[in-house]
Amino acid sequence: MDQPWTEEPHEYGGVHARLPAGATGFGVRSNDPDGGLRSFRTVCHDAARRTGGAVTSCAAADVTPSFHTVVVVRGDRAVALLRHTLLPLVALARPRCAGDAGVAFVDDATLAAALAEVSGLRVLSVAQLRTPLSRVDLTALTADEHTQLAYWKPDTVGDLLFNFWD
Repeated sequence: MDQPWTEEPHEYGGVHARLPAGATGFGVRSNDPDGGLRSFRTVCHDAARRTGGAVTSCAAADVTPSFHTVVVVRGDRAVALLRHTLLPLVALARPRCAGDAGVAFVDDATLAAALAEVSGLRVLSVAQLRTPLSRVDLTALTADEHTQLAYWKPDTVGDLLFNFWD
């Protein structure tokens, strides 16, 4: 599989990002039967301990969403760690409440560093997740994924990677 997220300097300035097949969660099969949930839960427990926190909940991806969720509480702050089911990518977000329509991404440098230290996962920043898709190379996505893009019309990398499409 291609690198899950690559960035290269763009000839007109800024950074050019590229997403591989499977980024939408459609059209590509995982070699891992649980989409990495078991190992993700383990590294989240380790990262939480290293930062003085604790895992309080874990939810597996299903038809939707395209990611597993582990909530870590540190002091009075809860952070949801979202693990893409096909790519070794993680986003940090505000825990979702009933009725939330989307994901509110957050940065937590301490937790992101601890997670990166104990795993081979790449933690994406809010800036990366907010990258407009118009600035991203999507040519490696499958035909099924391009069909999903045309239907759901995501605006950003975060909308594409961490979605609730069915």
